[in-house]
Amino acid sequence: MASSQKGLFRRADQIPAASWIDLCNRSSQQAAEAVGAVWDGQFFKVPLLGVQYIIDPANQRINVEGNADYPVSYQAGIVLLTTLSISKGVPPSGRMTVPQELPGGRMFFTGAHALASGPLAQQFEKASDHLLHRALEIGGELLEGADIAIRLPGLPYVPLYILYWRGDQEIAARAMIGIDDRAYFHLDLAGVFALTNILVFNFCRVD
Repeated sequence: MASSQKGLFRRADQIPAASWIDLCNRSSQQAAEAVGAVWDGQFFKVPLLGVQYIIDPANQRINVEGNADYPVSYQAGIVLLTTLSISKGVPPSGRMTVPQELPGGRMFFTGAHALASGPLAQQFEKASDHLLHRALEIGGELLEGADIAIRLPGLPYVPLYILYWRGDQEIAARAMIGIDDRAYFHLDLAGVFALTNILVFNFCRVD
């Protein structure tokens, strides 16, 4: 199993305590404002791909709002902690790019860090309408472009995109994962990679 997949099956409560340090050293209100989240004096509330997460820095705990027993993945936890720790509060541009075009992305998103667009294409090859249905369930918005083009609520200031082309007897289906071109103001490249993994995992899971 690839390391990216392992990260999705590990739990957020396994995140090392050291990963919380940068967040604890930052003003909580500043961190919340920078990512478009809420700080209520005790917890951060941050939406991620249609799910509201509760981050408790004092107890180093991350839960899903209304379902404390839901197993939050390691990668979801890393994305949330990273963006709260480093985000510069820059609003999205509304311009899509691919992660490889972010600063440093061409060298980073190769090999073990290649985006999982292939599994996404294969998952919906025979039922592309299910792709659109799942996207709309989490607040996605249909756009023009490709056979199916969707903007998704990744993080409040980091929208994600899926472009999908249906296959036929000669050409296999294709998918492309896009992201707002200002994503690097909110996540490092490892965080972007984790965010795209969460997207693919959520779309490809069997309910």
